[in-house]
Amino acid sequence: MLLAVGVPLLLLSGGAAVAMVLTDTGGGPVADGATMVMPSREPLGDPPAQDTTDPATGPAGQGSVGQTGRGPVAVGEAVTLAGRTPGLQMTVTVNQLVAAATPASDLLKPKAGAKLVAVQVTIANTSQAVYGDAPSNGAWLIDTQGRQYRSTVYAVREGQSFGGSATINAGDSRMGMIVFEVPEGAVPAKFQFALDSGFAEQKGEWTLS
Repeated sequence: MLLAVGVPLLLLSGGAAVAMVLTDTGGGPVADGATMVMPSREPLGDPPAQDTTDPATGPAGQGSVGQTGRGPVAVGEAVTLAGRTPGLQMTVTVNQLVAAATPASDLLKPKAGAKLVAVQVTIANTSQAVYGDAPSNGAWLIDTQGRQYRSTVYAVREGQSFGGSATINAGDSRMGMIVFEVPEGAVPAKFQFALDSGFAEQKGEWTLS
């Protein structure tokens, strides 16, 4: 009596399938009755396109995907920055740098070995949205050694501070001093500013030295 056994084997290798049917007639090596079906090894589809996006510059053919509004610019120049509030745009101008400012109060002085640096800034609302923020919260000072400083609550005799938060309607502006406490030997090099207490994507930068 003849015994026929069909055993389908499916081998997957590199996306190509190999179907093998072995027939056993009860005599002779199994391999004598082996039948192999080899389908074409043509690719199943086009390979995925190579991603040519440069993380620093964005998709090919487009300009740099930076987060700065514009800069660095010189003292006296204006930079227009967008905030996270839809439609909000503010034009920010650094008017002057006071590299060694005088404390306005004898009770609030910098600690020993430190000094006050003040940057006078004008913020103008050039949009229809309302600006509401504490301008000093979005400011940084960088010295020539690359050290970065946040603003302080000190007031100086050289000019009026923003006095905390400010609400600026469309077409209106505010001017105030933003004060930093730095080591006595520090030389101011750059001033950076962003809306939304520093959390807005666009940042302006001014060269101070």
